[in-house]
Amino acid sequence: MKPTLVLLAAGMSTRYGRLKQLEPVGPGGEALLDYAVFDARRNGFNRVLLIIREELEETFQEHIKGRWPEDLEVIFHHQKITDLSGFKGGLDGREAEVSVLEGRTKPWGTGHALLSARAHLRSPFTLLNADDFYGAEAFHLAAEMIRDYSGIQLSDTVNADALHRPSTFGLVTYTLADTLSEHGGVSRGICTVDEGGWLGGIREVLEIDRDRDGLSGRSVSGQTVALAGQEPISTNFWLFTPAVFPLLEEVFMDFLHERLDEKTRELGGRTGSLEERDREHGGKGAQPEFLIPTVVNQALEAGTARVRTIPTAGRFLGITHPEDRPWVVEGLAGMTRDGGYPAPLWG
Repeated sequence: MKPTLVLLAAGMSTRYGRLKQLEPVGPGGEALLDYAVFDARRNGFNRVLLIIREELEETFQEHIKGRWPEDLEVIFHHQKITDLSGFKGGLDGREAEVSVLEGRTKPWGTGHALLSARAHLRSPFTLLNADDFYGAEAFHLAAEMIRDYSGIQLSDTVNADALHRPSTFGLVTYTLADTLSEHGGVSRGICTVDEGGWLGGIREVLEIDRDRDGLSGRSVSGQTVALAGQEPISTNFWLFTPAVFPLLEEVFMDFLHERLDEKTRELGGRTGSLEERDREHGGKGAQPEFLIPTVVNQALEAGTARVRTIPTAGRFLGITHPEDRPWVVEGLAGMTRDGGYPAPLWG
């Protein structure tokens, strides 16, 4: 079995203002995704699946050429807004309506990105953001869990019973206070974890920032949320088997039906909305997104999945605001000086 690192790199980088996925931040001009590939490779991952927008492939190719090892298997998958054809079988005769949804400009979200790439993933894999730094320890812990999956293949995990028995997945978690920005609010998935280390659910909290009383953010419904800073949080570092795909597809069907119902009301001149659901899927006024935590939460509630949390004390670095870049640059420079990484990463 060749473990696969899946990098989500199709984001628009709206708040950052330019392509955050390839922003040079390392001493040798490395981007954050280069560190993910480096750490994954030294923990046994020799296959990388990059999920990107089609118009960015040449840019990514130019970045990795001569930088990543030649024996590393690299696959590009294009996440397309119009890529809904593979999911129309569950639309109960509404296939012809799907075209009205294809005028949106924002990708459908992380859940759709992963689901659209399922043909490339026939054994266990890790999935994470291409524009975050997760640290070497996170990949070491992930590799240990992947080894526990040894021998699991697509035919073993995806069958008629996949939606009726729990599948075991993993989530690397960080401590909230260790993932904040000094330059503005951030969104984080606050995790509920039981005494055995099993995930109970993920609650999205937006605009988390420091205030006079400590930390606070707001819920997707707009309510203030007080936080202690020690909460375990998700930064989208998942360990999945192919058993996740039937779960994703089932929830995506519901998501598409809701979008079609909403579009039907709009075209009919009525103003009925799905405000609560849309806040859950991307925020009020936003183009709703189909997100992986939504699927995981529903699977946990239904008993069709369980998720082992894997806490790490390793350093997390992320660029949410342009002002975060110098902090990330200095953090990587310090780890390089301390011997954590060579410069350049690949000689």
